[in-house]
Amino acid sequence: MRKGFIAFLVLMLVIAAADASAQVGSRRGSGRGGVDRSAKVQEKPENSVDQLALILAELQQDLKLTAEQQAAWDAYTRNVEALASDVARERGRTKEVMQMKVLQRLDHAVDVARNRLTAVEDIAAAAKKLYAGLTPEQQSMADPRLATAIAAAAASGSAQLGRPEGRK
Repeated sequence: MRKGFIAFLVLMLVIAAADASAQVGSRRGSGRGGVDRSAKVQEKPENSVDQLALILAELQQDLKLTAEQQAAWDAYTRNVEALASDVARERGRTKEVMQMKVLQRLDHAVDVARNRLTAVEDIAAAAKKLYAGLTPEQQSMADPRLATAIAAAAASGSAQLGRPEGRK
């Protein structure tokens, strides 16, 4: 249990660092000499949900998935969108949470962290399955961008990506 919590904290630090570098407006070059599209998206996001949808749509288009790969892609995007939905829903509960007594807030924080860890583990499992089914060329395109989608999902906060319910 403690090991999982430490892994979750490390992951959150990595996501926070990625979010901070995106806010600074850093550019990451792609292997082809240009600027990676996901890096461009991070420079001027209208909102983080649109950013996530754009990252996923561009990655899917660039990967040129086969029919056999589509099911793994769909599972990956469902899990990423569920995390984004969770984050958005929780940000909407800030006022309610702040009215809780301290012990309730602590319990709530633990529940949220546990749910996020489960969501990230689900994303990792789906991403591994997707990645295993990609060609080497597709893998080289996916390498820097699969994690960008996770960071965008963790940073999302307003709309619900058209999904009425997220993970609970």
